[in-house]
Parts: sequence; structure tokens; C-alpha cells
Amino acid sequence: MVLADQGIAHPDHDAVYRTFFSAYGKAGPWGDLMPRTAPTEPLTDQQRSAITSHTLDGPLPPWMPTYEIWRRQWTITFCAHQIAGDVDRAAGYLREELARADAYPDAYATIEALAGRGLQVALLSNADEDFLQSAVSRARLRFSVIQSSESLRAYKPHRAVFAALCHRLGRDPASVLYVGDSLPADVRGALNAGLRSAWISRSERVTPGIPPTPHVTLTQLSQLLDLFEGAHGS
Repeated sequence: MVLADQGIAHPDHDAVYRTFFSAYGKAGPWGDLMPRTAPTEPLTDQQRSAITSHTLDGPLPPWMPTYEIWRRQWTITFCAHQIAGDVDRAAGYLREELARADAYPDAYATIEALAGRGLQVALLSNADEDFLQSAVSRARLRFSVIQSSESLRAYKPHRAVFAALCHRLGRDPASVLYVGDSLPADVRGALNAGLRSAWISRSERVTPGIPPTPHVTLTQLSQLLDLFEGAHGS
């Protein structure tokens, strides 16, 4: 869609996507920790372990907006595939698409039902405020607390992000169930910070080298209602 927006013809969109996806490590806030290799070259187990430890508990890196990360990812991607693309336009396209993105079909009813049972329902997202708030408002989703990576100046999976969310909720981490669809960012980060974790496995793809085991595995958000059947304010 990004390439089509710029009128760029390329024979292998899957390859472009894979490069963009894998470039996050080098383009993101912990990019200085990444070895200076090709963006698609796999990390060794030792490198992966060191980076994981730092992203979970190490010193927080300087703040970097998601929009800037996207710019860097597209710069790496366009260079790798020798594409004469506009990185600002590409990043802007992603921001506009996310700002008007539809929620999953069961999101609204599930969140309303959980809140109706007296549960605190919060949102924690690796996102900039502009497109996050727009998407939440468009989907009419209501939360007790909304925390973005921009408001916290930090990204999941760092411990500080989850600790800040629990503080806002006034809850001990062990009493919070964190629900997400990313094993490295959501499950690993939540477990490391002492929260309980539920993984929404919406596809069969599992990130290689990521071993965290969530307390609960679901295939859709609405299954949370069965977990909290009869719960009131806990």
C-alpha cells in the first residue's frame, strides 16, 4: 500500500515487507545496541540475549517518536531494495492509516462488558499520541487509563513502562492481567515486570528465539469474558 501510494513498482512486496519489519531493531530506540550488519541478517543467541536484557531492564534510551522510527525503517528498506521512495511520505502514510484503523470486531463489546463488571480496563500502546487517540476515539473505545509510549517517553518491553501503568491504576503488578498479541513486547515485557500475561495468538506465526510463556493463550479478545465470568471490581 505504501509503494502503491508513491506509484512505485516492485516485483516482490513480501521481500520489502520483511526488510521493513526486520529493520525495526536497527531503526528503533535500542538501535545503538544492534550489530552493524545487514538488516535481514539474523542475530546470534548471545547478541539476542544481551539486547533482550537491555530492552527489559537497562537504561532507557533517548526518546524517539514512532514516526521517526518508521522514517528510519523506510530509509533502510528503500536503500536495501534500491527503491527511490520518499521516507517522509511513507511514514506519514502509516500514521494516517493507523489513525483511522478499525478495531478488531470484538474489541468494543469486550471492553464495554469488562468495564460493566467493575473491572479497570487500561490501554498501553507503543504509539504516538496523535494516531493512537484518533483510532481510539474513532472506535469509541473507553478505558480507565490510556498510556502511550509518547506519554511515557519509553517503549515496551521495558519494565518502566509496565510499572508506570500499574502505578496509574493503583494496582500491584501481580494483580494486573496484561493482554497483548506480541510475544516479545507484550508477553515478555509484562512477565518481566511481574504482571500476569494473556497472549492473543491471532496467527500461527511465532517470533523465533522468543521463549516467554504467557499465563493464558487466547485466539480472540472476547475470550477474556470467560476468564472474568462473575468478576466484580477485582
